Amino acid sequence: MGSSWMRRNSTLATKLPPRVLLPTLSRCYNSLVVNKKSQLGALLSILKEHIAQMEKDQLNFHQSELTTFFLTALDFRSEHCQGDLEKTAQVEGCVIDCLIAMVMKLSEVTFRPLFFKLFDWSKPDRKDRLLTFYRLSDRIAERLKGLFVLFAGNLVKPFADLLRQTSSSSTDTLLFDSDDDGEEKSCLLLQYILDCLYKIFLYDTQRFLSRERADALLSPLVDQLENRLGGEQRYQQRITQHLVPCVGQFSVAMADDSQWKTLNYQILLKTRHSDAKVRFSSLLMLMELASKLKESYMVLLPETIPFLAELMEDECEEVEQQVQKVIQEMENILGEPLQSYF
Repeated sequence: MGSSWMRRNSTLATKLPPRVLLPTLSRCYNSLVVNKKSQLGALLSILKEHIAQMEKDQLNFHQSELTTFFLTALDFRSEHCQGDLEKTAQVEGCVIDCLIAMVMKLSEVTFRPLFFKLFDWSKPDRKDRLLTFYRLSDRIAERLKGLFVLFAGNLVKPFADLLRQTSSSSTDTLLFDSDDDGEEKSCLLLQYILDCLYKIFLYDTQRFLSRERADALLSPLVDQLENRLGGEQRYQQRITQHLVPCVGQFSVAMADDSQWKTLNYQILLKTRHSDAKVRFSSLLMLMELASKLKESYMVLLPETIPFLAELMEDECEEVEQQVQKVIQEMENILGEPLQSYF
């Protein structure tokens, strides 16, 4: 049954003209979303295949109709989530896949208004839309690479604001405080933002990261070292898999030694934090900075050494061991022993 059903779906997707298929899919979506959510994946896969084989002029002709559909379907999280974050992520993922299939066929000129329409859509009081929008942005950044960087300027301020609003260290009331699963949502949003920023920095060949933009993001990013949101395990995972790579790539995109100095110093200050876990995470970030900047890190050594010397006497054994690792790593990177500095 499975394969014949798939074949039939494929026939629908490829044989019916958009003027027939699109309104039908839209009607089906509106009825399934109410009480047959489990079938949405199959419906969306028909749409994805249909978009994939549309001609450019067909797509341009139907783009506003498709955009209207996507704005409805992207509201799945904020309107039909009902507390099941995993199922929601699945359906939302299918919607995003479809939308990306369309985005990949658009020109820069036709993508720009669509992106800003989505950006405006994410701004209202429905905070769940933020999760959807930044998850989508992360995926678009991954596919469009350097092209996405051209559109990302408008995201700098929201990125900085959201990093603050999801940080337990910098605010008393978190963004999703009133929700039952508010902490989980804040953790997810943080992850999407850090991953999206990482890709923007990675594919930045156009000097996207002006001094002003780097200044806006620097403190909110480094302050994430103190953000213990989500408990021990989530904190550790966020630091190693999302925050540290993001800040490392941030330093590469900066390409400016006076700003490296500021970044390095802000991280060094976190090595004096009262929480040993934060001191440990700061060392991971320093090591990443050195490994990304390589010999350029030499100019930052004189300022860094006193902090490392302090940490060699740290009361926490893990921190003490980590300092030894950092020193060793820096010696490998810089190709000279650091003992003479201490």
